[in-house]
Amino acid sequence: MTRLREISERLGAIARELEGGEAGDARASELANEAAELSAEAVEETNRRIREGEAAE
Repeated sequence: MTRLREISERLGAIARELEGGEAGDARASELANEAAELSAEAVEETNRRIREGEAAE
């Protein structure tokens, strides 16, 4: 499984947990922080793949 796939699946799990409405404020804050970190990592991974693709041309 690629890292982007892992990130996507984790973000989906975070969204489902938040949509459930049972997460308290502290847990929701933790999840939001994790989602922000994962999103930034996904951008970095995508940019890395783009650079690798350009280098291969």
